[in-house]
Amino acid sequence: MKGPVSLTLETELRERPVQRVPLTAASDGCAAILALIERVAKDPRADVEKLECVVAMYDRLKAKEAELAYNAAKGRILKKLAGIRIVKNRSVLSDVEKSNPQNGTYEAFKYAPLEEIDKHLRPLLAEEGMDLSYSDEPCGGGGILIRGRLKHLPSGHYEDSYMPAPLDTSDGKSDVQAVGSTNSFLRRYVACNIFNIVVVGDDDDGTGGTIDEAQTKTILDLIKKAKAGPKFLKYMKARSIEEAGSLEAAVATITARDYRKAISTLEQQIAKAEVGRADLA
Repeated sequence: MKGPVSLTLETELRERPVQRVPLTAASDGCAAILALIERVAKDPRADVEKLECVVAMYDRLKAKEAELAYNAAKGRILKKLAGIRIVKNRSVLSDVEKSNPQNGTYEAFKYAPLEEIDKHLRPLLAEEGMDLSYSDEPCGGGGILIRGRLKHLPSGHYEDSYMPAPLDTSDGKSDVQAVGSTNSFLRRYVACNIFNIVVVGDDDDGTGGTIDEAQTKTILDLIKKAKAGPKFLKYMKARSIEEAGSLEAAVATITARDYRKAISTLEQQIAKAEVGRADLA
């Protein structure tokens, strides 16, 4: 049977709004429960059930205290990141299509490599006693699943973020190169997801820039399904294939703010084609 002191503490913990509990209040609560545990342990009349109940309350309060410390530290990092501009500063070159008589390579798109993101993020993590680590494991279809774990080292509280992707076998990559490329790609996106990082183009003054490599690949897949032609690129105010040097490079010039518009347009075209095939059937 629970004693009156433990019932009062448990009711208080259950009814107290989590977001309004200051860290000092949580610490005071932990100290109070520790004192209660000591009293109960010394009481020869105390039963095991009562002691287990109080210990469980202490564990819950410590976990909440750790979560509050984690949230406070992450919040300070997010505030500082809001004033940092991370740009796409690495180019990916696309070979000219075989049908194009010109020679040379063209820039397909730009991206911010993992080291560029880490350069800005790592010092902020160190200041707050936080660590962002990664682990990977195979997933269905031969792809990779990356887990990013953001941990507040003083409290031990952590949160995980996951992202899967198939292996990047483009440009004749070997199996090892494909794994490395996909691993790096996923780590960048996991870090950006955890901290809501928006990477901008290096020449757009922070107005949004063009779509990134993942968005480019998504649109290319939809273009193939929709069998979209040059009119689509013109509609999206992107460069033509002739100007860009390849379809991939042309698609990569679509602005980030028009990404959803491009997806919606292609999906509608695909849906219309499917309806037409159904009518013919």
